[in-house]
Amino acid sequence: MKNGVILLMLLLMQALGASAQVTVHGVVEDSATHERLASASVMYLRKGKTVKFTRTNVNGEFAITVDQVLMGDQLQATMLGYGKRRRGVPMKADKTVTLSLPSQSFALKEVKVQGCRVTGRDTITFDLTRFTNERDNSLKDVLKKLPGVDVASNGRIYYNNQVVKRFTVEGLDLSGGRYNQLTENIRAKDVKKAEIVEHDQPVKALRDKVYSDDVGMNITLKDEARDRLMATLTPYLLVDDPMHVGGTANVRQIGKKKQLMYDMAYDRKGVDLSESYLILGSNYNRLDAADIPSWYSVPSLSSPLDEDRLRFNTSQRYGLNSIRKTKADNELRVAAAYDRGVIRQTTANRTAYDLDGDMPTVTTEQQQKTIITDHFAAEVEHKVNTDKSYGNELLRIGASQDDGLSVLGGDAPVQRIRVPQLNLEGSLYRMYPMKSGAQLTWKSILDYHHSVSDLYLDAERNRLRTNLWHTAHLLGWQRKIGCITQSYNLSVEGEDVHVNETDNLHLTVDLRPSWQYRTQKVNISFTPVMTFERFVRQQESMLYLHPSFSAYWDPDARSEFRFFSYYSQSAGGMQNYAIDTYRRNYRTWYKASNLIPVSRQLAATLGYRYKRPIREFFATVNLSAQRSWNNATNDMQIIDGCYYYTLKELHSQSDCLSGSATVSKGFYTIKTKLSLGVNGSLSKGRQLSADEWYDYTTQSLTFTPGIIVSPEWCEFDYEGNFSLHANKASGSQRTSLFNWRQRLSLTSTIGKIDLSWKFVHHRNELQAGHTLNALLSDASVAWRLKKVRLKVLLRNIFNKQAYEETTYTGIATSTTSYVLRPRELVLSAQFSL
Repeated sequence: MKNGVILLMLLLMQALGASAQVTVHGVVEDSATHERLASASVMYLRKGKTVKFTRTNVNGEFAITVDQVLMGDQLQATMLGYGKRRRGVPMKADKTVTLSLPSQSFALKEVKVQGCRVTGRDTITFDLTRFTNERDNSLKDVLKKLPGVDVASNGRIYYNNQVVKRFTVEGLDLSGGRYNQLTENIRAKDVKKAEIVEHDQPVKALRDKVYSDDVGMNITLKDEARDRLMATLTPYLLVDDPMHVGGTANVRQIGKKKQLMYDMAYDRKGVDLSESYLILGSNYNRLDAADIPSWYSVPSLSSPLDEDRLRFNTSQRYGLNSIRKTKADNELRVAAAYDRGVIRQTTANRTAYDLDGDMPTVTTEQQQKTIITDHFAAEVEHKVNTDKSYGNELLRIGASQDDGLSVLGGDAPVQRIRVPQLNLEGSLYRMYPMKSGAQLTWKSILDYHHSVSDLYLDAERNRLRTNLWHTAHLLGWQRKIGCITQSYNLSVEGEDVHVNETDNLHLTVDLRPSWQYRTQKVNISFTPVMTFERFVRQQESMLYLHPSFSAYWDPDARSEFRFFSYYSQSAGGMQNYAIDTYRRNYRTWYKASNLIPVSRQLAATLGYRYKRPIREFFATVNLSAQRSWNNATNDMQIIDGCYYYTLKELHSQSDCLSGSATVSKGFYTIKTKLSLGVNGSLSKGRQLSADEWYDYTTQSLTFTPGIIVSPEWCEFDYEGNFSLHANKASGSQRTSLFNWRQRLSLTSTIGKIDLSWKFVHHRNELQAGHTLNALLSDASVAWRLKKVRLKVLLRNIFNKQAYEETTYTGIATSTTSYVLRPRELVLSAQFSL
């Protein structure tokens, strides 16, 4: 009996010991990109000796089971190409351990292997220090060298043919989406890394719940450049008759908790200073404000080539941006900006419309334009963005005036169009967590717009006084269970446009359920939307359904297939029906009908993306098809060179088929980036004129090759655009245009001196059967000192002052000629403080 009791006690103790086993969970990640690391080695250490060993799974996760956790136990993670890390084991078994490994070079026999300059999977990290050389002046100069990355002329950034929607520096959005201000003013030598996040979800509470196809980019600065007050001054002298002076000044301090930037500029060299205030990024899914209808066609700058070659301007700009994190880790952003531009341009146009078979209708126009623009905007934004909740409040005020004076040739009157506007906006966005794991969303916006637009024709004045009130509210519920996320949104929107003593009230109720199925490799979502619209003055109501479906498949870390399709219905803007008859400019009249124009669209897109960051190779392919139906059509008639548009209830349809492909490849050893883009489209449509339909077909095919070679001693930058356009209208022969634009920049570096020569060649086939060849060239010498960069620039060396281009638009063929800026000498200095 005694032996039996002892045996029973031993068995009980063993069972208790087995039940006391503890499982330690954790993840291993890259310390810079926070990317999970698969197949990393993890050891459980006790008194410095390995007790248990395991490897991380494909998600970078691991689990180690031990009898018990003792004080002083440690976890150690190692992986080839990374430094090892140790952390103490928490006494609470439910706490996840994160081991962050730093990237590190390592020795293998006599060969030193270093981390690549491009790494990552969903988060791609570019080591900007390996793309930068002393010739680069700003962050924008570095970004254009990155494989898979393109920077447009207006500053918008594309990654693998996708627009970068969210741009931050040190994790903060200082510019409120106007990131051109940052890429132009942050010095190239101050940047360290560029992190590109695919499927970026800016709202942390929605990550791993709501799939996003957006792209985000974050810039990390070097330690010595962070939190320092820096200034850049760039005065210049434009040697001309008379001579002009101008320049820019920028002061900034950028850190992880606080950032600020002041800038001002005065320019007479043709630079578009207002581009710095273009919103290039997203608004974090806030509700959008309304736009006041555009009744009059204010003249604008036409620019078929580099704008600074034909902008005769006197421009100035002043800006303030500030953002800081509060003690509660919230963000408070304040911004204000004002820019004024006086722009002069001289153009001549000849447009032929294929309306009468062999005898097309021709209109001509000569115009000397003086465009004065004044824009002011100020906004305050407060944001809370945590893993459980999100909040955003925005107050914005804006005032602007566009004033265009046109001196027209012949018997045409002198035209002046002046459109001032006042805009006020306040929006609110709240997301609340619920005990059930669901989330409740509330969004609201209230905005007001006021404008008094004037059209002057000699002594005659046409005035339209417009007031617009708009408000929208959304209530949403969302919950994720397993792989399925379901959400239901109900929104109510009201808009009232009061113009010339007439109210136009428009009410909208929108029900938007959505279901999303998501696994590690597959994402499928379906959103059937039901919309009710009521147009009060027109006494017309509409109820329609417009669903959308999307599917994404990631077979591996390199590839992604995606499919998106939708069917939608929408009403035309109020400028189409709010006023019965009005004059848009000196030769254009518009007459509305007692109907609401409604368009319907059925579209589908199939795409494929491929990336191999270590090989610096990126590629995309997209195919799209769209058909549109309209219940109303503008009947265009041309009488004595004037345009008369009448909205008629006649159904029409149009079709568009398009495709594109891009490839980008980097070669680190020779400091080279190659790129190639191909775009093609086929469009079919109809134009109504004098109650007769005219069909047209438009085709286009464009190739855009590019190469950048930038070793220490030189830089070769080539970009081409070869386009073939074809057009076929009813009763006329098929016509085609083969145009190209080639840009070549050559830079030779001798010590601290950079010698540059830029060529731009345009070949345009013109409407009259001629071919225009225009060669534009600039040359510059830059001398780089420690804190000063001196530069001498000679622009338009061959003094080319005339340019022409022909374009196709449906049934019309249009040729426009422009006057270019003459040869100019610019002396400038850049001081970095």
